Amino acid sequence: MAAATATLDYIEKTNLLDHVKDVGPYFQAKLRALTDLPIVGEVRGEGLMAAVECVGNKDKKDPLNLSYEIGSRINEHCQQLGLIVRPLFSTCVMSPSLIITKEQIDDLVSILRKGIELATDDIKKEGLWSATSN
Repeated sequence: MAAATATLDYIEKTNLLDHVKDVGPYFQAKLRALTDLPIVGEVRGEGLMAAVECVGNKDKKDPLNLSYEIGSRINEHCQQLGLIVRPLFSTCVMSPSLIITKEQIDDLVSILRKGIELATDDIKKEGLWSATSN
């Protein structure tokens, strides 16, 4: 109980919820910019919780074949670059710390973009996916 009370006191004293209300839309907007990548079909979320879904066909929004393990591939590349994402089949789920800054969001999205690009290159090289054939 003491830990919960201390946490609530901290949230109130630091205006943490106001901070989240400020950076949450920024986070969502930065992630939505990833939809320019050929395999990103949808970004969804609210505040500091988000999911980036990869698809085989952007028009149909068909998820990539599960055997491609695209979420895990993205996570592996991101980890090498210093970011951990939660892969869930063809989706990468993120919920960063509530104290994340806009600069850190920029870094997170930059690393995620690079991880998605590298994973896309992997499945292209393996002949599993092509932007023109899907």
